[in-house]
Amino acid sequence: MIRNYLVARHGLGHSVTLFVLSQLLLLSGIAAAAVYSLPQQPVAIPQLQNEPRCVELKYDWPQVITDEQLQSTMFKLRPQLNHPRPKINFVDHAVRCWGLQSTFNDKNCLSGAEMAAMLTDQNAFQAAWGAEEAPLLIEGEFGPGFRTQEGGATSSHVDHTLGTLAEIGIPLDHPIVLKDGASPKSVRDLLLAAMRDFRVNQKEYEWTTVSAASYATGPTEWISQDGEKVSFDLLARRLMRQEWTQGVCYGNHRLYALALLLQFDDQAGLFQDKSTRSEVIAHLSEATARLVKSQAAEGYWDQNWEDASRSPEEMEAGGPQMRRILATGHALEWWAIAPQEVLPPRETIIRGAQWLVVEIENMEPASVVKNYTFLTHVGRGLCLWRGKFPYQLTPLSEPQSADQSR
Repeated sequence: MIRNYLVARHGLGHSVTLFVLSQLLLLSGIAAAAVYSLPQQPVAIPQLQNEPRCVELKYDWPQVITDEQLQSTMFKLRPQLNHPRPKINFVDHAVRCWGLQSTFNDKNCLSGAEMAAMLTDQNAFQAAWGAEEAPLLIEGEFGPGFRTQEGGATSSHVDHTLGTLAEIGIPLDHPIVLKDGASPKSVRDLLLAAMRDFRVNQKEYEWTTVSAASYATGPTEWISQDGEKVSFDLLARRLMRQEWTQGVCYGNHRLYALALLLQFDDQAGLFQDKSTRSEVIAHLSEATARLVKSQAAEGYWDQNWEDASRSPEEMEAGGPQMRRILATGHALEWWAIAPQEVLPPRETIIRGAQWLVVEIENMEPASVVKNYTFLTHVGRGLCLWRGKFPYQLTPLSEPQSADQSR
């Protein structure tokens, strides 16, 4: 036996080696298959705080809009959505503008609490949209989420409604109600699912950034479903990577998200790399410089706001009025939460705001309804420039005409 062993060892060593290697490869393949077949482990998620942080009111410039103008403008933009089947993108834009605390002396309006309930409770959603409509809140691969871009009963952008809940102050432990029989869930489950499902190169990422930054406790990071390490430094650079007007609303939502990251970095130190903050400030300063150079004489901007080389004649030959209101309102909104060092001259903001006030004053009710989503950005931005959130104006009373005031 010993001799046979020695012969095998010395005379057949090469064959044995090949045999052993083949067996090891077989075993490693089996082990890999076993690991692959195991249930996917949840990706790493940073520590989160229950209460979302809120943007700070930074300015109160009466020259931008007077108290009387603000009351009149916001009365025209009240959320008259108390009717069957209100579009969900109208509801989430309206509650983001007006806030959870808003109330109205108008039976045609929904309160902030009623609008938030429609977004977080399938029963409230069904009461508005009917039992035959597919639910807004659904279970996905990584957890609960919102149906998106599937018509009027769904959210208009990836994580837009989640970002709205964060911006109006909904805590993570706030319950969400899915269809009958579903296990209890919370806003935390919505956020974790969004973060797990996130891809750095997905088409829309602005509102995932806003949501995560609102609840993050500091310079944290997580691992996406693709194995990418996601941090707020990476998100900031992703937001700055695209061409100026690429993305939703001519790129303004990316600028808003960057301004919000600066505020929250002040509050909680979100950035790991010290150079990130200076990069964001430089990017927003460049956006401001372009806006200053491309502002029309009347005060508005258009979809090509980044093109400072355009002549006044080209500005005048721009697109429809609603496009100008969209571009101008969004610019004023992100400036309202941005640091002083990236702001334009005060006159630039005043001209833009006063142009908007006149346009909205002259707008027919049907036009307000048709273009309500981006008009909410106008209203919120104008309120922020007066150092208040829109809900602090409610309940609103109808402005008196010149004849009534005599």
